[in-house]
Amino acid sequence: MKKEFDISEILPNIESVGEEYSSSDLILENKVEGNLKDVLKGLDEDQINIIGSVYYDEKNAFFRKSIDNKIELLEEKIKGSFKKLINNASYSQYVILDKLSNKEDVTNMSALFLYSGFCYSYYDKTEVKYLLPSDLKKIYLKEVDPTIKGDSLKGEILTRIMALFFSNGLVPTDLVYSCYPDDFYGFFTKDELLEEIDTAVSIKKINNKEYFWLIDTPYENLYEESIDDRIYIKRDLNDIILYMMSILMLIEEVGKIIKKPYKETISIIISKVLLKERSLDDILDDFVSELGLSKKDSSRLDDILIDYYDNLRYWENGGNTQDEILALNLVLKEKPKNSSIEECLKQLTDNAKEEFKDTYNIDDVSSLDEIIVDDFCNEGYLTIDNDDDISELLELDGKEYNGNEIVTSFIINGYAYLYKDKDNFKVILPDEIKDVINNFDLSDDYGFNGLNDREIINLYMLYNGIIEKKILQRLLQENHDLEYTIDELDTVIKTLDMYCIDNYYCVLDETDEVIDKFLLPSKKNFKKYKKVDFDSYYELDSLNTLESELRSYINKLCKNEDTAREIGMYLITLINMNCYVPDILIPIFEDHKIKASNTDYKNINNIINKSKNDIPIWAFNGYTKKEVNSMPKEKKVGRNDPCPCGSGKKYKKCCGK
Repeated sequence: MKKEFDISEILPNIESVGEEYSSSDLILENKVEGNLKDVLKGLDEDQINIIGSVYYDEKNAFFRKSIDNKIELLEEKIKGSFKKLINNASYSQYVILDKLSNKEDVTNMSALFLYSGFCYSYYDKTEVKYLLPSDLKKIYLKEVDPTIKGDSLKGEILTRIMALFFSNGLVPTDLVYSCYPDDFYGFFTKDELLEEIDTAVSIKKINNKEYFWLIDTPYENLYEESIDDRIYIKRDLNDIILYMMSILMLIEEVGKIIKKPYKETISIIISKVLLKERSLDDILDDFVSELGLSKKDSSRLDDILIDYYDNLRYWENGGNTQDEILALNLVLKEKPKNSSIEECLKQLTDNAKEEFKDTYNIDDVSSLDEIIVDDFCNEGYLTIDNDDDISELLELDGKEYNGNEIVTSFIINGYAYLYKDKDNFKVILPDEIKDVINNFDLSDDYGFNGLNDREIINLYMLYNGIIEKKILQRLLQENHDLEYTIDELDTVIKTLDMYCIDNYYCVLDETDEVIDKFLLPSKKNFKKYKKVDFDSYYELDSLNTLESELRSYINKLCKNEDTAREIGMYLITLINMNCYVPDILIPIFEDHKIKASNTDYKNINNIINKSKNDIPIWAFNGYTKKEVNSMPKEKKVGRNDPCPCGSGKKYKKCCGK
């Protein structure tokens, strides 16, 4: 097999272009047949520039040339790059090129082909189709023979085995072979394949089953424990390759800290991180006790492990994450009669019913179908970001479960279901959920990139802490075109677990002396109200980060997470109300009988000072101190001037009372 090919050698900017542009930006309005130059002439200049960005840096003279000159340069670049790629392509790419050459429909087009100009997409009515220019087709058919494709297929299979190793450890040979026909498309036999890859992998026989193992990795019998009970998911090749790359990065990062050679580090990562599901604290304690890490190295290692922990695929669990194991534990007793949520719920096991009771905090599942649809409409849809996510979801309906992250989340929340079909797990996307998804609006102002009514109201409350009922009603109408009566708002506020107190809505359960004496007067003197939008959630990240850092530090002092959380939230509230002063830490800690040194108080105050200027202040109606300080000074309003609030009244008769 050939040495691995580096695509950046011929397409230097392909990754950055793929991140910046969507493949839909390159779709032609109409089909253009002919050679490469004919197709390039069918593109507009923006599309030409996107393809040009793959080959040329943004400062290159290419972008200052006329469109005719750009086409001449691109034609030469594309043909030369195409010749290099087709002699080093992956087998899946050869499959696409074969289909394009035979004028067959292609559904899973390689984005690389589109961005680099090797093939083109066009609208056939409402459907997107793909074409290969005539001259590129001739080059492909002349240059590529069955031997090249066969070598590429062997390379793909070895890559699959190596990638699966990092997910599964011992890789069942059946899991690999099931992805290909018995004759491997006529390119080689199983024995020829094994002979080709035997320098990289070995076969181990365990309980009459065969497993692949990477030869360079030390082997221990403990990797075989509970192997017959493992449930394996047949994942997409790209998925397992991306996971392998992440684990290789983990090995590299950890190796720098523990100062061990690669082979030794990989064995340590396998035994302490990948083999069994354990808590982060247990993993870290294991490293510290056995390797004698310093406090500094222990802290660095902790940060690294936190980044990877939620996505780890444990060998003991068949190479599945915690969420995937939970999803597999919710498999229906049998395939339901139809795809409604009601019919799916009838097939829940007793264990699954208990899981959903905990998920939705209910005592019985009699109205679970309504609860699930309502929850999806209010919260669940936020897990979907774009059209590609929707297409992927709908394509997986009725297909084999492959560990897709969104589908896994759907199953855990009851938005989707699994049932056993022979040895496979099939996905059901219920009709009610599909109806909601198919009616989503993905424009900039609504749908995924916008907010629903409850989210908008919730954000105004988080930004203001306490707000007059009529003012919230006015903000919703003026800023978001939402018409609410006060009674309707009262109901929404209560469903958000917030409070209606006199003429105010409040995130706290009482308007105590601090709020009455300090907060409300300050709010009345500050006339502007910050408008919320989808980006408001990102702005609240500073608050969430601060709360997490405070809780973590205080927890080290008191060894009680509940107490640490309570104090952290109280300090956040004081900051929100613009009432925090460093001296208040001492009585708070004394009340909770927590011993803290002057250094501890200083450290906590430093944590707060890092973020407090970026946190919404209730007295400033949701603006941060940084935003308030950057506001232009307002001209003083005379008592007989029109009120700046826009009421039409004189200032002395309105806000100047």
